[in-house]
Amino acid sequence: MTVQYSIVVGAALFTLAACEHTGMWRDGMPTVTRTGEVKDIIIRDDTVSPEIVTANPGDEIRWINNRQGDARVIFLLPVEGQLSCQRGFGGLMSANWNAFKNQYTAKLGVNGSASVCFKSPSEIKYVVRANSNLSSREDNISGAINIGGGPTDDLGRRTTQAVEQQ
Repeated sequence: MTVQYSIVVGAALFTLAACEHTGMWRDGMPTVTRTGEVKDIIIRDDTVSPEIVTANPGDEIRWINNRQGDARVIFLLPVEGQLSCQRGFGGLMSANWNAFKNQYTAKLGVNGSASVCFKSPSEIKYVVRANSNLSSREDNISGAINIGGGPTDDLGRRTTQAVEQQ
């Protein structure tokens, strides 16, 4: 009985170690929101909709690629340490490790998605890069996320009331 128990426990520990090593659990961070809403950003041929998203801390921001080709979502400033969940983000944009070590990116295939949740109020700017349908160049589509940004209008823009409160 003791030998069987040792084998079962050993196999379970081996499986857990393998899952952690392969990235199944990334820094213990959840892959979806546990407390908030999900805010979708749709990537289309030459735009993202909505361009500005207003959310609360803990809400999940999800990008969905509705283009006919791959797209990359790239944060313009480091977000490491600001996230409470993430799915599909990580890796480096360049071989220059020092330039981009804290920059999170996500590569989305056709109809693919990736998401993040932010811990605290902030304004985050990002760009979506994708091959242009009109030429051989890349499209750069910008967007912004306001976390805990206060009152907004129907288009998600911060109102004068929000600026006066700060």
